[in-house]
Amino acid sequence: MMNYFPNYYSIEDIFVTQEKVECKVNTRLQRLGFLDAGAETEDLEPGRTINLPLWYIKELKVNNSYFTIGVPDIYKNVHKAVCEAETTHIELGRLHPYFYEFGRYLTPYDRNHVIGRIIFETLRQRVRHLLDISKNDGESKREHRLDNIESKLHEAGLRTNTQYINWLQMSGNHIRISQLVEEHQKKRKRAERSDDEGGDDTDTPTSKKRSTM
Repeated sequence: MMNYFPNYYSIEDIFVTQEKVECKVNTRLQRLGFLDAGAETEDLEPGRTINLPLWYIKELKVNNSYFTIGVPDIYKNVHKAVCEAETTHIELGRLHPYFYEFGRYLTPYDRNHVIGRIIFETLRQRVRHLLDISKNDGESKREHRLDNIESKLHEAGLRTNTQYINWLQMSGNHIRISQLVEEHQKKRKRAERSDDEGGDDTDTPTSKKRSTM
């Protein structure tokens, strides 16, 4: 099932939160120099840029004084296409397989409020395209063209379209008699046959003898 609000046990949520995000150090952090592979001191000095996993960033307060969260380049690259309404030509799966989920996590930390607008406008412009290709047999879905959520929406659209066509053609509406009614009809037929076999005694010798007396 699609999950727009992943939980702790979601595999997709694990994949998304493992992604690294570029962060700028704002204050001196003692004994955290190991976070920077190029650091020559034990402490992490202000102004350094490091990559931290998303699962760690999302535990920080939005206005924390330690790090400034940077906007990933994938959203900067999409920004021009969003402005020009040409997002249907972008292969989101190649940019990031979890484009929307990744951006949703980063939106609260984006001080310029860019990521939220980008992911909203991207999906708004591409949803009509998703509806169009869902009416086909799936051949128009190329690898890397859709991200994870769009792929699931596309598959759901194909199933829904197939069910709708079957309903129009009445190919899936075969009304069958219930098992209970079927058993009742069989019992009634057996009872009728037994009555017919046991009630036909008009030509027996006993009946003829009684009629002559």
